[in-house]
Amino acid sequence: MFPCSKCGCCCKRIDKAVFNVGIKADDNALFFPYTWDSTGRCKKLTKKNRCSVYDNRPLICNIDKLFELLDMPKNDYYKLNIDICNTLMDEDKVPLKYRIR
Repeated sequence: MFPCSKCGCCCKRIDKAVFNVGIKADDNALFFPYTWDSTGRCKKLTKKNRCSVYDNRPLICNIDKLFELLDMPKNDYYKLNIDICNTLMDEDKVPLKYRIR
C-alpha cells in the first residue's frame, strides 16, 4: 500500500497533482468528476484533510488501483508519486515530519 502521510497536499493541489502522474491526457483514468477552488483544493476535501468521498474516490486519486493500469513496476510508480508528493509538500511548506521516505 502507498505510504500516504495524509498531509492533504495532493488534494489541496488537485489541479497540479492530477496531471503529474505520467498518464496520457486522453486516458479515462484522468477523469476527475469533482471541482476544485481557485487555489486547486478539491471541494471534496474536508477541513480535517479527509476525503469526503474516499470509498468512492476517482481512480486518479487511488494510487494503488491506478498503478494496475500502467505499464510500470509498482515500486517505480510509488517512487514517482512519492517525488510528486514531496514536491507539493515543499511548495506548500509542509513540516518535514510529513515527508514520505
